[in-house]
Amino acid sequence: MLTSILFLLVALLTITIVILARNRRRHKYALTSLRETLSLLEQRMRTRTDAWRHANDTLEQAEQRHRTTTSLLNETKEYLSSIINSMPSIIIGVTPSGHVTHWNSAAELSTGIREKKALGFRLQEVYPDLPVPAAMIEEAISLSEPSTKEGVRLEHHGNLHYVDITVYPLHSLELTGAVIRIDDVTLRQKLDGMMLQNEKLKSLGELAAGMAHEINNPLAAILQSLQNVERRLNPELAANQAVALALGLDLKKLDTYLENREIKHFLDGMDNAGRRAAEIVRNMLEFSRSSTRQLEPTQLNDVAHGSVNFMRNAIEFSMPALSQTLIIEEDYDSSLPVMSASGVELQQVLVNLLKNAAQAIQEAQREAPLLRISTRYIPPLAEIRVEDNGTGMSQGTSKQIFDPFFTTKVVGQGTGLGLSISHFIITQRHHGRIEVKSTPNKGTTFIITLPITQIG
Repeated sequence: MLTSILFLLVALLTITIVILARNRRRHKYALTSLRETLSLLEQRMRTRTDAWRHANDTLEQAEQRHRTTTSLLNETKEYLSSIINSMPSIIIGVTPSGHVTHWNSAAELSTGIREKKALGFRLQEVYPDLPVPAAMIEEAISLSEPSTKEGVRLEHHGNLHYVDITVYPLHSLELTGAVIRIDDVTLRQKLDGMMLQNEKLKSLGELAAGMAHEINNPLAAILQSLQNVERRLNPELAANQAVALALGLDLKKLDTYLENREIKHFLDGMDNAGRRAAEIVRNMLEFSRSSTRQLEPTQLNDVAHGSVNFMRNAIEFSMPALSQTLIIEEDYDSSLPVMSASGVELQQVLVNLLKNAAQAIQEAQREAPLLRISTRYIPPLAEIRVEDNGTGMSQGTSKQIFDPFFTTKVVGQGTGLGLSISHFIITQRHHGRIEVKSTPNKGTTFIITLPITQIG
């Protein structure tokens, strides 16, 4: 019995050992397979990690290139924007429908409208005073050619300017539109007008020079003949007495006859008229002479007085009714020193102011028309005032009175250049100031101040 049990135990132990040995072999194989799988996974992980690291490096490089490109683009954009904003021209970008895409600094300065308030809005809404119709933009885009308007009159916030407008077509891969360039040419218009005026004055000077020779010669003969007539009628001259005695003529009775019939008065009138005509020709020559437009020693009081004499003659001719009642007051500061100036140009300014004053007085139809010109020495400045009690001007007119081509006169009575040129002569040529004070229905005063460079 015991033997059977032992045998059974041995058999069970043997079976157990065999099973354990087989399981050990299976475990060892599984462990080996697991290690191989783990090694393969580790290798794959390393490969993927390397791939991820390479992809990450590539992505970082791409991001760096993108950042660099973006930075360069922003720098280029800022550089181009700085160039456009530094230009004195107004530069406005628009879409084909007229919506604003760009608005440079000159546009902000000129209009007072900030860029952020202009972008995205229609140009006509933002800048209604600008004469750029939609058809002009459409034409430039459709024809792919610039469209230009020159010397366009532009009023904005009560200020008058003259501008050149050019619309350039804009075509790119993704964008279509136009670029509007606006250049202020007010000064150029003023200079052109002044050149034209100077050409007229030059022609007038040449005409006056010719007229002087044609008029002065017979005028001198007339004046000399009048002097001879007066001498021939003088009863005190021995030669006259001898001829009268030979003819049996009583010179005293003849002299009484001439007095009673006012013949001597008529002769004096003829002499005065002849001398006045000579003075008119001389004044016209001095005014229109173009050879003295350089700065030279000038006595301002003499220029003012000469201007009054010139205008007095002109008023007698063009406004005879006014000349009979007009009072011209002259008040000159005797302490005013000789200064460096162009007397002809200053006379041109004063004659223009006096002419405008006379016209305003005539229009006002005053019972006591008054025109006053005065000078004052306010070291280191000289002041000239031209005052009238004419129609006066509104505040709006006073602001525009020096703008080129601005005039309140009817067509044919003025070009609107006179005061503009006067302003140029005073401010640019003589570095002075000219201002106007006016009250409607009361009168106007022009005040000119000039720096004095005394001449020893």
